[in-house]
Amino acid sequence: MQGLTQFLVYMAAALLVFTAVLALTLRRRGSRPVGTILLLSLVVVGGGMTFARVMYGRGLPWWIFYGIPAALTLVLPPMALRMSRREFLLYGPLAILMAPAIHVVFSFCLGWHDYMPLFYVPHWRQLFS
Repeated sequence: MQGLTQFLVYMAAALLVFTAVLALTLRRRGSRPVGTILLLSLVVVGGGMTFARVMYGRGLPWWIFYGIPAALTLVLPPMALRMSRREFLLYGPLAILMAPAIHVVFSFCLGWHDYMPLFYVPHWRQLFS
């Protein structure tokens, strides 16, 4: 599986993880803003990943095509959802760990190493050969 299909699988996984992190972060609220969570997921994950894919390989420094989506992930949800300090203290570390965690799972389990090429995680079969 290569190209667009692989990218869409990454995006679907990231959407699920991001939505789950927001739901976990906001679990103590009486009513969760489901519409806002879904819209944020589409903007942050869909927009961020599309931006990174389009900008990668254009000669820009890595901190631009990874940094802008990362900044969007860290800043937009807390502002849009008006997170409390307690919510942000849970969300912040999880937001930072989401992309590397997805990279580790896809690299180790499926051998897809192009999601976050800043560090290499071997496929599980490489460990036994």
